[in-house]
Amino acid sequence: MTASSFTRRGFLGGVAATGLAAAGCGGPSNGPAGGPATVVVWDRAGAHAKARQEFFRAWNGKEGAELGITVQYEPQATDKYEEIVRVGFQTKRAPDLFHSPSSQLGAFVAAGWVLPLPDLVEQAVLDAAAPYHQKNSELVWGGVPYAVPTTAFTNRMVINTDLFEQAGLDPAAPPKTFTEVREAAAKITKAGGGDAFGMIIPIKATGFRQWSVDIPLMAGDEALAQFGLFDAAAQKYVSEKYAPIIELYRAMITDKTAYPGAATLTGDVAANAFGKGEAGMYLTSSAIVSSLADLGSKVSAVAAPLPVPDGQQLVRSPMNAGYPYAISSTSKNPEQAAKVFQAMVGDGIQEALAAKAAPPINDAVWDSAAIKDNAFLQQFRPADLDRQWPKTPGGLLQVDGEKVDQTIEKLLLDPAADLGPALASMQQRMQAAYDAAVESGEVDPQEFQA
Repeated sequence: MTASSFTRRGFLGGVAATGLAAAGCGGPSNGPAGGPATVVVWDRAGAHAKARQEFFRAWNGKEGAELGITVQYEPQATDKYEEIVRVGFQTKRAPDLFHSPSSQLGAFVAAGWVLPLPDLVEQAVLDAAAPYHQKNSELVWGGVPYAVPTTAFTNRMVINTDLFEQAGLDPAAPPKTFTEVREAAAKITKAGGGDAFGMIIPIKATGFRQWSVDIPLMAGDEALAQFGLFDAAAQKYVSEKYAPIIELYRAMITDKTAYPGAATLTGDVAANAFGKGEAGMYLTSSAIVSSLADLGSKVSAVAAPLPVPDGQQLVRSPMNAGYPYAISSTSKNPEQAAKVFQAMVGDGIQEALAAKAAPPINDAVWDSAAIKDNAFLQQFRPADLDRQWPKTPGGLLQVDGEKVDQTIEKLLLDPAADLGPALASMQQRMQAAYDAAVESGEVDPQEFQA
């Protein structure tokens, strides 16, 4: 992947060469001369998708009708979403516009599946997203933005204030280091008497490694990027730095101060357990606010800063500028898709989502009547230390052998396994794949530099 491959002419030429430019999208799509254009939108299913669906029902009747556009909004299965998108493009049934997970966008750009935004989208839209379009953003490739985020998934350690106080802990002075987390978990579990535990460790949650393992390590070390722990400045994988978080989680699982069943615990079950007051701490994103609201939880919770490995200080709170949307290169009506895109990332739909406790990306929505009085959600509002996590080459590499997530999970569930050799092997696999990709020109190392 070279910079020249990301020019508009080079990009569209590459698309045409693969036959993608002539491919149809996932639904009917008439041009302006043939009546209203149908713009097909794919998204991840869930509560937020329902809010977007309601938004576009109203939009179709007003703005859409005026523009000659009908939005066909199609939520897709959450747990297989990335696979569905890939198959859609491979079978030439892709939508016009879609939620493009930020971790996958680089691969989608390399495959020629998404269009660069500057030639299609109004400059005001790009200016509003500029803070999240830095050079090493997951949404920018070859210096060009391909997607715009719509939610601010900041990360915190959520604590149950009642359980903290019952254990003799001060919710206003939460644990700052991994050792302090372990000590607090032991006290909460003891005070809980079998009904409450120190911390939730949801190993089977979607994105567990990404959100619950990488994030607290990155919080104490600004050099790290996710997916194997990549140091962009050194151009090296430093996977041995996984050791402190694995040791912490192992200890709490072994000591039974972690919520029971960590090996099979999914995100939904974890949120439900915390919502019922059965755990004192939970490393999670601002998505927890809407989850607890959906559950009708009455738990007394506050959002505390992320803890970091012993000997380190909190230097950043890595956040995901989440739910980005992109325009398909296969769209027969890219200009109409761009108009829908602008509605998709605008304040109107963000306010509709904020009303359901979804964290917006735009300051104007944070200050809106929809959420200005939601004290818990406001604790997740991006502040000085909340910084968009950098893109990582991990998703672009062809790595031999065991995957990063597999290695991490195996080490967590086997307390007797030696961390040193396993993490060294991971580092070697990732580094070999990265070096090969750079040498072949498939990966440009400049993409990952700050």
